[in-house]
Amino acid sequence: MWRRAAEPTTDRAERWVRDDTLQAVEMNGEFVMMGVEQGEYYAVKGVAATLWRHLAEPRDLDTLCALVAEEYDVAPHACRADVAAFLAQLSGKGMVVAAA
Repeated sequence: MWRRAAEPTTDRAERWVRDDTLQAVEMNGEFVMMGVEQGEYYAVKGVAATLWRHLAEPRDLDTLCALVAEEYDVAPHACRADVAAFLAQLSGKGMVVAAA
């Protein structure tokens, strides 16, 4: 069961996953998506594409930060605010949902 959330929290137990109604295609390391419910097209690349790829399954903020840190050679705490902000943007557009 999934639920939409207005904004992600930094609660360690909160897990996020892509909204399965979005149609997404990966091309050259970039994701291009169509949100039928949103009525908009989206494109993400770089760290945003990495996060989108990892959100194929439910992940919490700490796990997402660790994955980004490993791939981009940064400390997990150094990217935490940016990862949380990106999750907030995705959630605000209905592109990710909180796993129940």
